[in-house]
Amino acid sequence: MESLEELEARLSDLEVELQRARANVDEWTVAASSLSRSAAEARANNQGAGKGFMGALLGSKVRKALRAGAAASNAAIAKDVAKKRSDFASGKAAAQAYVKQVQTDIADAKAQIREVKAAGRGGKSAKVSSAVDLLHKLKEAHKLGLLTDEEFEEKRRKIVSEM
Repeated sequence: MESLEELEARLSDLEVELQRARANVDEWTVAASSLSRSAAEARANNQGAGKGFMGALLGSKVRKALRAGAAASNAAIAKDVAKKRSDFASGKAAAQAYVKQVQTDIADAKAQIREVKAAGRGGKSAKVSSAVDLLHKLKEAHKLGLLTDEEFEEKRRKIVSEM
C-alpha cells in the first residue's frame, strides 16, 4: 500500500490532470463553435453570387451559372461541416470520457487516503487502549501489594512513554 504522502502527491497530480482534461473538452467545444461561424461566413459569401450590378451586367445565363456554382459550393461546405462536426463530437466524447476516468481515479485516491488515515488512527488508538489496560492492571497489582511504590512508578513511566 502506498504511503500517505505518495497518495496525496498522486491526488494532486490527478487534480492537475483533471483541469487539463476539462480544458481539452472546452477546446473541442470552441472548435465546434468556430466551425459553425466559419461555415456561416462561407455560405454568406456565396449568397451574393450573380446578384447586384455585375450580375445584371453579365446576363441571366451567367447569373444562373454563378448561382449553380454557389449552390454546389454550399453543398460542399455542408458536407465538410458535417464530417468535421462528427469528428469534433467524437473528440469531445473521448475528452469527456477521460474527464470521468480522472474523476473516478480522484475518488479512488481520496478513498485510499481516508483508509490510510483511518488505519493510522486505528493503530494508535488500539495501542493507547492496550496501554491504558496495562496501567489499570499495574494499579491493581500495586493495590494488592504485589509491586512496591518504586516498581509501580518505574513500570508506569515506561508504559506512558511508549504511548
